Amino acid sequence: MFACRVCRFILLAAVLLAPIGAQGIYEAVKDPQSPEGIPYARYYTFDRFNRRIAFYISGDQDEPLPIVVSILGSGAYSNFVQREGRILDAHRIDREVFGGKAHLLIVEKPGVAFLEEHPDRGLATQGSPVFRREHTLERWSEAVSAALRATRRLPFANRGRCLVIGHSEGGVVAARVAAENVFVTHVASLAGGGPPLLFDFLELARAGHLGLYYKDLPSDPKLQVARLLADVADIQSDPDNPDKFYLGHPYRRWSTFWSSSTLEELLKTKAQIFIAQGTADMKGKRVPGFDALFATLLGHGKQVTARLVEGADHGFGIADQPNRDGWREMFEDVRDWFFQPDVR
Repeated sequence: MFACRVCRFILLAAVLLAPIGAQGIYEAVKDPQSPEGIPYARYYTFDRFNRRIAFYISGDQDEPLPIVVSILGSGAYSNFVQREGRILDAHRIDREVFGGKAHLLIVEKPGVAFLEEHPDRGLATQGSPVFRREHTLERWSEAVSAALRATRRLPFANRGRCLVIGHSEGGVVAARVAAENVFVTHVASLAGGGPPLLFDFLELARAGHLGLYYKDLPSDPKLQVARLLADVADIQSDPDNPDKFYLGHPYRRWSTFWSSSTLEELLKTKAQIFIAQGTADMKGKRVPGFDALFATLLGHGKQVTARLVEGADHGFGIADQPNRDGWREMFEDVRDWFFQPDVR
């Protein structure tokens, strides 16, 4: 009798301690307590790392429409912020641009709570320990892929077309998601770089412009290159450390994002490609990488549309044309490209 009780206890413990998401990988479950006052419904799914991923879908979910995924750049912040009692979404422009034409899908970064934000928005220094551990290229891309795969199973998902858009750091994530999901038909990388980010850093250092990041360095190219290479070596000596920081991000993040690139990932996808870059981004130092990306994709026979926006900064704002909304214009351009007749 005692042995049977022990067996039952062990069996119960095994059930209770089993991976919670084992049966729910890539299956969407709608949150019955979705936040009020936002034009989205919140869902959850589990990814292949057994993490519960929170994501949000916009639009009338009785209408079958294509899925458009939007991925913002670096930092430990939520897709939503609270201002004067109202909840605002960071994807308002793309949500409006694609309104009525597609369901917008946005994914919260693992380790980031709803409405979480910090003064240094683009950095991770104030992020949670979970975020610092989870935010790698592989693990963040998997979270987005999990939400996308789960969404495609829902009845309002039109599976004929699928677009993934990423800005800045999100550009390489979008490229990775497109590479890992054959059903993605279109991918857009906006100011997402081309070769590994180290290429841009080396370009800056050799021109003596790395002071954009290293405020204490003189504009001596030899000193700047030496400092950069020393820092890279230090990161590579401890690549999985989530608690040591370089330029506001953990070593663990840098080592994973440096090991790939938007260019490398886009070469793996069969999706149609849209790339965009502003000539004033990083004082023009990202243009060579953009040209390398464009030329290489063309050389490999990729279907690629390129936009080099004169005078535009990292967010496609144009300093001498303050009345222009370059961000909205860019998303409108991506929308029109996405919905044009397929020429393949």
